[in-house]
Amino acid sequence: MTRDRRPRPQAMLRTRLVRCWMTVSMLAVPATGLSATPEADPALAAGKTRFEKLCVTCHGKAGVGREGRAPALQQRPDLELAFIRKRIVEGKHGDHAMPPWGSVLDAATVEQLVAYVGWLSTHDATTAGATLTPFRLDDAERIAAGRKRFNKTCAGYCHGYDGVGGRAPDFRDRPDLTEQFVFDTIYHGREGADVMPPWGDALAEERIWELVAFIMDLAAKPAD
Repeated sequence: MTRDRRPRPQAMLRTRLVRCWMTVSMLAVPATGLSATPEADPALAAGKTRFEKLCVTCHGKAGVGREGRAPALQQRPDLELAFIRKRIVEGKHGDHAMPPWGSVLDAATVEQLVAYVGWLSTHDATTAGATLTPFRLDDAERIAAGRKRFNKTCAGYCHGYDGVGGRAPDFRDRPDLTEQFVFDTIYHGREGADVMPPWGDALAEERIWELVAFIMDLAAKPAD
């Protein structure tokens, strides 16, 4: 008997749907990406967050690459947005295999990843590790929102009102604090002597960044 090698209807339909999805996504690509300023760019910030959750195991933090797993994504002029999108959606078989994220992530999330990887491809290790925030951390309204949430959630037991006089170290005059460190600590919490619960599951990332804005504002002020 001769094996029927004609494409199965389901496979043909799936291929057509993926191509259609990619065409729509290309038309909807955000006006961010390669030339955007990383600070206060919501799409890049969201793409970076998603990348760090899904991709760093193979690609390394900020796309530095990991030998035997995946190549570096920094300074890669060969990476075009269409190729990045296709690889994220369809994945890759063989060496450096990669899962197809198009069946898991919605189009908007894929475009955020495309924007961030595209941004990585035009930057070196020095700038690619920059903190990407969804808004300017010196925005007065964001700082005020962070202060309100801080004094409601964080001041009573550990940190003290306005970050001073609590069980934990004061936040004023703290040049050692960086935006990313503060965000990661709030999101993931801490273990050990200065134990702190993780707030990543309880607060939206935008709310966490407002807390970061307030804490970094405190850190720049002189100690009382």
